[in-house]
Amino acid sequence: MPKKFPLMAMIGLICLMIIATACNKQEDGQKGELASYLSANYQSPEEYLISCFEDHDIVFIGEYHRIKHDAELIQNLIPLLHQAGVYNLGMEFANYADQPMIDRLITANEYDEALAREIQFRQWPFWGFQEYVDIYRVAWELNRSLPDDSTKFRVVGLNAVADWSHVWTVEDRKNPEIMKKVWPDGNSDEHMAKVISTEFIANDQKAVIYCGIYHGFTRFHQPVYDVEADSLIRLDDRRMGNRIYSEMGDRCMTVSLHTSWPSLSGHSESVRPADGAIDKVCSGLDPGRRRCGFDVIGSPFASLSGETSYWRHGYPEFTLAEYCDGYIYQMPLADYEGCTVIEGFINESNRLAAISQSANPKTKDSSNTVESMMEGMRADTDFKRRFSQFGVK
Repeated sequence: MPKKFPLMAMIGLICLMIIATACNKQEDGQKGELASYLSANYQSPEEYLISCFEDHDIVFIGEYHRIKHDAELIQNLIPLLHQAGVYNLGMEFANYADQPMIDRLITANEYDEALAREIQFRQWPFWGFQEYVDIYRVAWELNRSLPDDSTKFRVVGLNAVADWSHVWTVEDRKNPEIMKKVWPDGNSDEHMAKVISTEFIANDQKAVIYCGIYHGFTRFHQPVYDVEADSLIRLDDRRMGNRIYSEMGDRCMTVSLHTSWPSLSGHSESVRPADGAIDKVCSGLDPGRRRCGFDVIGSPFASLSGETSYWRHGYPEFTLAEYCDGYIYQMPLADYEGCTVIEGFINESNRLAAISQSANPKTKDSSNTVESMMEGMRADTDFKRRFSQFGVK
């Protein structure tokens, strides 16, 4: 004879169903509020970024890295910036020491693709991606189209020189004296902030700063967390954007490009940003308005949570407003494509130079082949694999 379903278990089940229904209603209400805001305040990513300069002088655009449509957005932005009276693009992806080469490249009578690739190789041999190199070409095309007496557009390399030829073992990376040789210009974030200050702020010039999102944090202090010990080590306030924010306050801002966030358990796993709320609302928009840019501060997006993300460490009530001021969404994570690897970027003539600049002593071997290094760059841009967990929207 079948046992009767225990009364307490039935009550518990009913309570769970009530809670689930309430959560779904709350989620639907939030999605509706976010969608209504985007509908009433729609701007394309390009329009939004230009509008940021109405009340900001320095706009950090922070990316995940190696994503094709992110670098293409910067290309699209260049002529629009010039039209709006913003004549500067600062980039993490070039060395300030090579600025004379960059200036020569984008003001020359003829475009020199080989020089553009050399500038990129000198910054790091494993960043041979066409969409980044093409930023120089777009700037050159703009400058060639301008009257002689017009203000020319500048691309400014921000980064410090890094010479990894001094590092061949794990112990080398732990040696302060050796690491001083690796970074002869000093800390990368500190150096990039100094360049922004001297090139742009001191000259009362507005600029877009294109960089990895970690470098672009302004108000947000990046947590450094020991996951195994479940202990916060520090909140890092020394990133490039943090340093500029301390200098100019709200005259600078951080705009985050849509991508995954590290998970609560660490950087080896990824989760959807803001617990998936942005994906849910934006994937439901009309296709013609899916590419969008919007304010986080002062909008319904400000209160979105990040309970599943590493970023909540050190922030008892972490929200998207802690993380960034504005946001760009272009497409679902499942549709992301990596940048185009430049064939022949590493070749036999520069193979040993490339190996010497590898930052990872565990894989640094003078016998590494051209093909193995090129394949490494291809693997880094394989977002169908890297973002495979986001295949279900």
